[in-house]
Amino acid sequence: MAKSEMIEIIQGSKEFLSPLQYNILKTLRSLGPLTRKDLVKELKNPRTTIYDNLIKLQKRKRIEKYSRNNGRIGRPSVFWKMRD
Repeated sequence: MAKSEMIEIIQGSKEFLSPLQYNILKTLRSLGPLTRKDLVKELKNPRTTIYDNLIKLQKRKRIEKYSRNNGRIGRPSVFWKMRD
């Protein structure tokens, strides 16, 4: 298997993921919903790289984002989580 591709078998279908995408999914699965900032700290990658891969995973319908402001004024926090 090439270093640039990871194979994850999901319900009988093969899906090709980059190592970073695989690590994002693994982190979200183990730690639950996280912000992009949390993922940057956890995976030690640039925020733009993390964001680009989050968008790719969202388009593949593997993850989803939601926002929450906790009753605060200002921009709500955006969290990413695994799809149900």
